[in-house]
Amino acid sequence: MKGSIRPLLEGGILVLLGALLFRFPEASAQAARKGVGLCLDLLVPSLFPFFVLSSLVIATGLAGACARPLERIMGPLFGVGGPGAAALGLGLIGGYPVGARTIAQLTEERVCTQAEANRLAKFCNNCGPAFFIGAAGVGVFGSKEAGFLLLGANLAAALVVGIAARWCEGGSLPNQRHTARSVSFSTLATELPGCVRDGFSATLGVCAYVILFSVLTALAEASGLLPLCADALAALLPGEHTQALCRSLLSGLLELSTGTASLSAATASPLALPLAAFLLGWGGLSVHCQSLPFWRAAGVSVGPYLRAKFLQGLLAAGITSLALWAFPLALPTMAPAKPLSAPLPFGREMVLLWGLAGVSFFFCGKKGMEKTEKTRYNRNP
Repeated sequence: MKGSIRPLLEGGILVLLGALLFRFPEASAQAARKGVGLCLDLLVPSLFPFFVLSSLVIATGLAGACARPLERIMGPLFGVGGPGAAALGLGLIGGYPVGARTIAQLTEERVCTQAEANRLAKFCNNCGPAFFIGAAGVGVFGSKEAGFLLLGANLAAALVVGIAARWCEGGSLPNQRHTARSVSFSTLATELPGCVRDGFSATLGVCAYVILFSVLTALAEASGLLPLCADALAALLPGEHTQALCRSLLSGLLELSTGTASLSAATASPLALPLAAFLLGWGGLSVHCQSLPFWRAAGVSVGPYLRAKFLQGLLAAGITSLALWAFPLALPTMAPAKPLSAPLPFGREMVLLWGLAGVSFFFCGKKGMEKTEKTRYNRNP
């Protein structure tokens, strides 16, 4: 019965989306342009350097070399091997979905088992500091202190989820000590062309999902579906600013940046910061779709990952509420109502990376690329 209903349901959804695209072409086109602008202004400058960095850390053997000393930290806390520290660190610094891609690369390079990848996925794919402080803190609440509070709450929540996964799933994984074998090293000159190519390809894939969900959110708004659901939910809740809070919640469940930006109309509410913490911890369906190709490559089960992200969002909201109760935070009465944008210090780094990529491709040529692929194949038979 399920097998016959699912195609009909999916077909109905596609027909509905097609009808909405024909009914609201201006809204969809404007949303697509907005998504492209978000990619160019925020995602490409922030994600691409970290995608290249994560690839280089793993491809050159640095992650494997640091595995044994870092096992003393990762093993007792999270029950995984030392290479997982690369996914945790890069995921916290680079933002969504750098952690997911790093886990996939660790698995492909065989310095991380599939069981470890499933556990790391629960707490290593997180929002980055630039979005916490610049976009959410300053851009929405008009306060960098609010951004640091959101950052600290989500960091604590991610670590708690990781520690809880270790104890709830039976402690250390049986294959944790596999990192003790010899590590293969490679040079930057050998690995850089392939890492730049793969990093740029992954960045384009992420941008495609951002544009798509920007259009879907705009269609839900233009068709009246999103306002209708927000009104129905707000009618069940008492207090002020419930309409804006409910709209932000529903938008944020789909797409993180849109949901967070909607909170600018409800910053006076005491629930605004906890809700922002939840949305940033949850990430949004768009982020999870961006991470899906990496989870498939790593063999990660999506269900446990989604439950862990939802739990992280709830924990982050609770930690934020406790922090506000213990240390009240004064916010500007009128937070700046402007599009999300983070102060990203990656302009020169982007130019440098593109320059290095061009030089490497120019001098290495086709033979250099073939040598890179042959080296990777020999290291991963």
